[in-house]
Amino acid sequence: MYPSQTVEEFFAGETKVPIKFDRNVLGLGNLIGKDKTKEILKDQVYEIPFYIAEELVTKEIATLQLPKIFGNDVMNALKVTPIDMNLRNYCPQFYTFASDYALLWQDIINREYQRYGDERQHQLDLTKIQEFLEILKRSKIDRAVEILNRAKRFFEDHNDFLERLDDDERKSM
Repeated sequence: MYPSQTVEEFFAGETKVPIKFDRNVLGLGNLIGKDKTKEILKDQVYEIPFYIAEELVTKEIATLQLPKIFGNDVMNALKVTPIDMNLRNYCPQFYTFASDYALLWQDIINREYQRYGDERQHQLDLTKIQEFLEILKRSKIDRAVEILNRAKRFFEDHNDFLERLDDDERKSM
């Protein structure tokens, strides 16, 4: 754990994400539960902790894939009924992890733009990130309003609602 990280940021890095290896790699099998002497083959997709995936993607050994927790079904549910979603089922530090993931995603897009110079693709990719962040922002605001409303009604039972909150949201209750 780095000294500048909070506990939440550290555990958000433990969330597993899929990556596809861009080349054969010897000696990294222990990252995915294989024998460390075994070779990881090119084009194979593995789910590994985000903090390791981040390094492999940054060093261009692997390509980041979209995690299931940010798939269309989850993002659509966040758009429609963010208050009813149990974010802890996806990731206890959902919003912290989503922010870290978006930053890495943006770094990848900017690096590809610098390398290939495709302005149209760059704008399309940035639009996707902006849409992703907008969904997260709106859902977080809706959930924060619900937290405030429930805090005003402290005499009611909110256990069911509390179980659906991520760690950062629980702190605000």
